[in-house]
Amino acid sequence: MAMALPLAGCGDTGGGGGSKERAAAAIEAARAYQQASVDQDWEAACEARTERLRQSWGTDTIAECVEITGAPRLGNNSDTRVSTGEAVEVSAFSPHPAGIGLRVTLETGTGELGMTTHTALRLVPGKQGTWLVDQAVNLVDTEGTDAEAVRAALGRK
Repeated sequence: MAMALPLAGCGDTGGGGGSKERAAAAIEAARAYQQASVDQDWEAACEARTERLRQSWGTDTIAECVEITGAPRLGNNSDTRVSTGEAVEVSAFSPHPAGIGLRVTLETGTGELGMTTHTALRLVPGKQGTWLVDQAVNLVDTEGTDAEAVRAALGRK
């Protein structure tokens, strides 16, 4: 599964169509990144991360990233659903550059056996017109999952 998506309207910092295209490309990159993790496609998931994020996890190469994240999961992920929230501009927060933040939600199972997790992702422009995940922060239920919760989470960790 390919994660590298073209960066639409990357020169447009204002509103308008370019900004919407930019947000749409970042949303799709975030969804594809999370789906790769659900599908245990570790190479695609690692390729969708910035070098900075991979190095913060102690890996210098894609192969090393795959090795440490590639442990098989117990259980069946076939019923896991991936959804994304609204894309919002996020300010730089050391060492992370400014980019687009959004919530990604994973829903597995239903009823009492169901589980929902929310993660705030920071996506930044990568090489060759792609969007890459530069930061991932788990959101807890008390924080909410709206744009302000995403900005707050990506601005403190």
